[in-house]
Amino acid sequence: MSWLTPLLGILGVIGLIVLIIIYIIKPNYQNKIISSTYVWKLSLKYKKHKIPLNKLRSILLFLCQVLIIATAALILAQPFIGSDKVESQRKVLIIDASVSMLAETGAGNRFEKAVEEARAEVLELLENENAEVSVILATEKPSYLVREAGPDAKAQILESLDALVDPAAPSPCTYGASDIPAAVKLAEEITAYAENVEVILYTDIDYVDPGEIKVVSVKDINDWNAAILDVRAIPEENAYRIEIDVACYGKNSSVRVLCDIAGLNMDPRPLTLMADVNCDNDEVQTIAFGKLREDAVGAEIVEEIDIYDFDHLYVRIEENDSFDMDNSFYLYGGRKQPLRIQYASAKPNNYFGSALMVLRNQLSYRWDVEITEVAPDEDPSTEGYDFYIFEHMMPAIMPTDGVVLLANPDPETVPTTAGFRLGAIKGFYNETPLAAGEDHPILNGISADLISVTRYFPITSADGFTPLLNCQGDNVLIAKNDPDCKLAVMSFSLNYSNLAVMLEFPLMMYNMMEYYLPSTVTTHIFDVGETVSLGARSETLFVTGPKLEQVFTEFPATVELKNPGVYTVTQTILSGTEVMENFYVRIPAGESNILSVEDALTNPVFFEAREDSNLDLLLYLAIALVALLFAEWWLHTREQY
Repeated sequence: MSWLTPLLGILGVIGLIVLIIIYIIKPNYQNKIISSTYVWKLSLKYKKHKIPLNKLRSILLFLCQVLIIATAALILAQPFIGSDKVESQRKVLIIDASVSMLAETGAGNRFEKAVEEARAEVLELLENENAEVSVILATEKPSYLVREAGPDAKAQILESLDALVDPAAPSPCTYGASDIPAAVKLAEEITAYAENVEVILYTDIDYVDPGEIKVVSVKDINDWNAAILDVRAIPEENAYRIEIDVACYGKNSSVRVLCDIAGLNMDPRPLTLMADVNCDNDEVQTIAFGKLREDAVGAEIVEEIDIYDFDHLYVRIEENDSFDMDNSFYLYGGRKQPLRIQYASAKPNNYFGSALMVLRNQLSYRWDVEITEVAPDEDPSTEGYDFYIFEHMMPAIMPTDGVVLLANPDPETVPTTAGFRLGAIKGFYNETPLAAGEDHPILNGISADLISVTRYFPITSADGFTPLLNCQGDNVLIAKNDPDCKLAVMSFSLNYSNLAVMLEFPLMMYNMMEYYLPSTVTTHIFDVGETVSLGARSETLFVTGPKLEQVFTEFPATVELKNPGVYTVTQTILSGTEVMENFYVRIPAGESNILSVEDALTNPVFFEAREDSNLDLLLYLAIALVALLFAEWWLHTREQY
């Protein structure tokens, strides 16, 4: 039994002393004046028979009064019987495993220091036999390394922690940013359902308001980092301006930036450009190589040079800082791939020429488009081009090294091996609208019912083709995209259709290019953790990169970019030419700031502790007090008997 206010109970016991004193000084008899001898005799007789009972009643009254005072004293002392429950000590340790944790801090990196701190915490905590520990590794997808393990699992816990920093094993750190909020949410699976849980985060981020989470910083006072954050090639009047973003975190310094340009303006000799950048107050500085054209805006040019095209750039800084994973940067895409288009027509018109000019402008961001128009009296080529357009005619031999579009071919010249057949011509007095067939990428953004024709050749059979447009049930536009045959057939003439004067025509041509000759990549720079979608012009795509070698046969293919570095995509197109494209994967720019500070840290939901489970005796003492007061009252009522 324990007491909440024992001093008040002691004061209550003084009442017992007062009661005893009262009984000591109380007279044992009383003088009475009686008016009759008879009454006196009766009194003596009554007293003789009641003396034993009176003595017992007096003793009981005294005991009741003693117990009443004692009970009141106990109530003042607030006694309770303590619970036999043993309180458990629980901790959830979150270890930040972002790429910035690989920054060197003296003899080791930050991640190693965080693991060492967590290991010491585990050793101290598990000295308590009722303790439990959980460890969460905060990567881009946090997970439990250890969950609610006690002292009996100490050896396994320490072994798991030691494995994280084993020099013979790959580092468990992600090369991107860790998802700290997700790690805290994962810890909530314990904090929301258990009492007395403490959450400790080992990280290199400073939080202004960490809330109830204990944040252990593993940064070193001497840490600093010079970083290349981004490199851009800005097109300006058929030339490029190269912009480079540089920053220095942790100290003010002058940083020397070196830019190696490979294949500058088709020159096989490498060229190295150099600039010194003053970086102060953790601010991003931008420099540029090239020429600032008229009315253009951008960073200040540090060296003027004509850059019309290049194979790739390798930008680097040579600084002995704490973090070297952002000291270099590759940039590809400075040289557009050639795309050769041939247009041959027995009756040339300006419609295709205009559409091809629009197409060249739309694709200029990734293709160097070369358009060749064949005169009606010349024989068109059947090899050496990526896209062939034959209008009002059929080639003697179908090309096999590129995409072929047949526009209004003559049914009599279609070979039996073409895979499709045309029927007799159909004509109308009025324009007849077309209808869409199956959903298809070539029809993206195109309203088929706005296109109309006045005559066409119905496509009567199409082996392996997809029907795209039809007129009154007759197919008039079909497409096939097999590894050995990339062919589209439009069985009506632009001269007998409103398609030629509509925006749908250049859009349809663009869609054909994107469908048959898709971009392998839409950009040449990605962040770690991104997923890239790869298009292909061949049946097979080979992708190699840091810790990656993969073959794809279904497209578009998706690749999760887990490691920084240069990736190479290789494919063999219809012409038999092997085409290689590169792109660069960088660490997120935010991770370069290895001294970052954030405002607040999202906290988990903590379990609300139940009321104390000790047994409170006040109710029972109150019942006893009432019973004793009743007993004393009853004994007093019996005094006249």
